[in-house]
Amino acid sequence: MNDVSQAAGKLDLQDLREWYDAAELNLLLEAQAPDETMYWKVTATEEWEELESAAQIADILHLVSQEGDTFNFEGEEPINKYAQGLRLADGNFMLELAIVDSHAYNMRIAYGPKADSASSSPDDDVEPYGPESLTVAQVHEVLTGWVLGRGLPDGYGGSIHMYR
Repeated sequence: MNDVSQAAGKLDLQDLREWYDAAELNLLLEAQAPDETMYWKVTATEEWEELESAAQIADILHLVSQEGDTFNFEGEEPINKYAQGLRLADGNFMLELAIVDSHAYNMRIAYGPKADSASSSPDDDVEPYGPESLTVAQVHEVLTGWVLGRGLPDGYGGSIHMYR
């Protein structure tokens, strides 16, 4: 059994809850070694480019400047993790991280004391300035840790959706 399957078993994902805190999500996020090579693209470029270093993430996020613009990060083939985000009408971002094994464990990230009351449905909109509406600094903090193989910082959490 691989580390992702073991982590998923510890979280009992057969009976999904509305909310998982950082320590719980980190079981999944830290279950895989960091990819040696990561790739990224944004709405404006549409071409996958190699991520040179975690320091480049800030510059990439600044390319996502208009409401509805998106960004994506992923590892090498076969893809075992990805991140995706969207610039919101309030100027902030929605962020999802995913670990891919036999299933895709997609996590919508939120921050703060009210994060556990945020909607967890992938079809629901993110509330303007709500816990799932993350600033560029928050997205940078989470993505940098994710690229480097670390888990979520304290104060973050999210919902998990499994795709088979």
